[in-house]
Amino acid sequence: MAPAIFVVGAIAICKILNLIGDKPMPSAVLFHILGAMRILIVTIGVITSGASVSSANSFPRSVSHAFGETIISKEPVRVVTLGWSGEDALLALGIQPVGMTRYRFFESGMFPWVEARIGNSAPLLLSGELDYEEIAALRPDLILSVYSGMDHLSFQRLSAIAPTVAYRSGPWKADWKEQLELVGDAVGKLDQARVLVSKTTAVLSTLADTYPVMAGKSFTFGTYFGGGNNVVIYLPSDPRVKALTEMGFVSSAGVADLEKKHPGETSVAVSLEEISLIDADVLIMWYGEGARAAAEAQPLFNTVGAVKRGSYVALEDPVDVWSTSALSVLSIPYGFPRFVPRLAEAARRSQE
Repeated sequence: MAPAIFVVGAIAICKILNLIGDKPMPSAVLFHILGAMRILIVTIGVITSGASVSSANSFPRSVSHAFGETIISKEPVRVVTLGWSGEDALLALGIQPVGMTRYRFFESGMFPWVEARIGNSAPLLLSGELDYEEIAALRPDLILSVYSGMDHLSFQRLSAIAPTVAYRSGPWKADWKEQLELVGDAVGKLDQARVLVSKTTAVLSTLADTYPVMAGKSFTFGTYFGGGNNVVIYLPSDPRVKALTEMGFVSSAGVADLEKKHPGETSVAVSLEEISLIDADVLIMWYGEGARAAAEAQPLFNTVGAVKRGSYVALEDPVDVWSTSALSVLSIPYGFPRFVPRLAEAARRSQE
C-alpha cells in the first residue's frame, strides 16, 4: 500500500510543478506543495510504522486484561498457569507449562486430557494458596491466570515475578474462548488460538445438531455439598452455563430470576426450602464424593419436577465433573461426547 500512495502523491506534486514551469513560484503554491509533501511523508511513516507492529504474533506485544496492560517483551518459554484449565489452552498451542495447578481429584494431579499431552519433563504442580516463592523459583517469563478469582493485589505480586495476564471478563467468568484467545495472545499464537476456537465451537455445534431434542429446553446447573441446607446454582455468566445455552438450551425461569436479583454473580446459594423455584426441563448437578447420596436423601430435593420425572443428570465421576465444569479447548472434545447424550436423554424424558 505504501508504494501506491507514494506514486499517487508524487504524481500530484509533479502535476503542480508542471503547472508552474520556470516561472517564479508563488508563495501560495509553495505552501500547497510543501503541505502535500508533508502529508505524503507522514502517511508513509504511519504505514511503515503500522507494518512493523501489525503482525498478530510478533514481540514485544501488549495484552490487555482487567488489571490493565501487560507487556511481554519476548517469546515466553517458561510459563506458569494458575486457576483452572490454563494449561489446557497452553498445551493446545504446543507449549508445556513449567508450573500448573494441581487437581486433587485425579491421582496424577492433572486432568486426563492434559496428562496425555505432558511430555517427559512434568511441570511442578501447585497446590492451595498462592506460594509466591515457589512460583518465583520456577523462573517464569510469563504467568497466566485467566480462569481464576485473582484480585489486584495478587496480580501485582505475581507481576513482580514475571509478566502476568489475568481475565478480561471478571473473576471466574472467563469462558474457554476468552481463555484460549488471551493465552494465544500472550504467547504470540493468536491466529492459531482463533482457529482452535472455531474448531471447538464446531464440536459443540455438531453435538447440538446431533441431538436436536435439546433445543429450547430449559435447564438448571448446580451442586450440593454434603451436610448443607442449600444448593449452589450457577448463573448465566458462568462458563458452563454459557456453553449449554450456546448449544440450544435456555436458562430456567428460576435461574433467570436469580440473575436479575444477583447481577454480576456467577453462582448463588438457594435453600432447599426454595429449590422448587429452580425447576427446569433438565436439572444438572455435579457432586463431590458422597454428596449425591446426601442430596438425594433430602425429601425437598425429591420434590423437584425434573428429579421426579427422571430428567435429572447427576455428575459424579471426576472426568464428568471436571470436563463439564473446567471447560477448555481440550476438555470439551474429551468429555462432551459422553456428557451430551445424557443431556439429550434427559431432555427427551422431560417431554413424557
